[in-house]
Amino acid sequence: MQLEHGSEQDGVRMTPRVLIDERLLPKRFLLVSNRLPYEVQVQAGDVELKRGVGGLVTALDPIMKHTGGMWIGWSGSYERTPQKITVLEQSRELQHYNLRPINLSREEIEKYYLGYSNKCIWPLFHYFQEHCEFREDQWQVYQDVNRRFAEAVIDEYRDGDLIWVHDYHLLLLPAMIRRALPEARIGFFLHIPFPSEQIFSVEPHAEELLAGLLGADLIGFQVRNYANMFLEAIATLTDHSCARDKMTIRVGDRTVRLGVYPISIDFDYFADMACLPETEAKVREIRDYSHAESIAIGVDRLDYTKGIFERLVAIDIMLERYPDIRGKFTFIQISAPSRTKLPVYKEMREEVERMVGHINGRFSGKGCLPIDYRYESFSHSDLVAYYRASDIALVTALRDGMNLVSKEYVASRFDEMGMPVLSRFTGACRELKDAIIVNPYDTEGTAEKIYEAIKMPAEEKRRRMRRMREIVRRDDIYWWLERFLRDVL
Repeated sequence: MQLEHGSEQDGVRMTPRVLIDERLLPKRFLLVSNRLPYEVQVQAGDVELKRGVGGLVTALDPIMKHTGGMWIGWSGSYERTPQKITVLEQSRELQHYNLRPINLSREEIEKYYLGYSNKCIWPLFHYFQEHCEFREDQWQVYQDVNRRFAEAVIDEYRDGDLIWVHDYHLLLLPAMIRRALPEARIGFFLHIPFPSEQIFSVEPHAEELLAGLLGADLIGFQVRNYANMFLEAIATLTDHSCARDKMTIRVGDRTVRLGVYPISIDFDYFADMACLPETEAKVREIRDYSHAESIAIGVDRLDYTKGIFERLVAIDIMLERYPDIRGKFTFIQISAPSRTKLPVYKEMREEVERMVGHINGRFSGKGCLPIDYRYESFSHSDLVAYYRASDIALVTALRDGMNLVSKEYVASRFDEMGMPVLSRFTGACRELKDAIIVNPYDTEGTAEKIYEAIKMPAEEKRRRMRRMREIVRRDDIYWWLERFLRDVL
């Protein structure tokens, strides 16, 4: 990624590959997320930083270097870290910004992160009530950790800062900050779905969670339906008045606005990587290794919301129903380890691996391996090569706030080939309407749609992919950032 350091044009400040209107940038950002954008490692007193690769980091890290400011979050380690770490930039034209690590104990991670955040909020917001665990001790630690984050924000705040809080780990934080800094400008963005009022109200502390979020000036959601469900929860569980047409909520003498901001990716980053000679070499290697005429790819964290098991069932049905593709089709499932300490994730891994063995046992023997299962994390450069090598991307989550894999796949296909098979329960399906849309719970229907993708004529694929690429190119991560800033400031 190239950054045009220090360049300005007509009052507009240059950031990577885009122009961000100078007037939209605050004096400083105070960004707050569960994890810092850099992995912090402390060895023999020396601090080493390794930058993350998520879309949020890609978009905001260079802008933070322009504006300066502070990013507050957990270091990712149990080791004690310095209270403040400076992210330096070699270019003299750019500023630096600071990281403020929140040191968390093993017990706090167990109860705040693995516990309340991922045994209560995560399954509830994704409609998996059967995996929810409602424990008062976890709720208490969740409150305590949110309070720790709030204290760090209050300590670092300067007049004119924009405080921007991210995601479900910190739902109580906006109101905690508001009580201490009533004039501060606070934005919140929820990266995961917001559930229906009937589901949300199952949580014993639902009203307190709503009160926490209402400390923000602007609450951002991935799609309009999530914002509507939030308004329904406010109307049902609180006394606050809502203007649904304007998407506003009156809280005392304040007006809280809701907005819809579908998050995206750095299109040029993926498109450029896809064109590299080394990527082309990896593509040939993948195709040669697979011995398949048709390759499908799945890239997910190993999480029950991603529909990996149901996807495998659909492939099993397809191979049974259509003998003509046996020995000619392979599905590569890349499953990054996730929350491995939680029993439900261990059980899911075993279930998935049993299904992989079942399918390979039934349909191996002639030609290529039906399922090529990888339980590991891949770099962006490797993923782009797999996207390029794959004729189909299976993005069949049972519930997903957005799902950026579908957009990464589209951005990587500069050849205008390939076809995503996309779940109707992802935020991305609202934008990528030319994908083949499926109900992942309907495994027989999904099997038919995968076969349809395999047999789709090349010219139809090109027409569809051309339109999807234009959408992802136009509405990229910087478009998302600019829209949110325009509304919050």
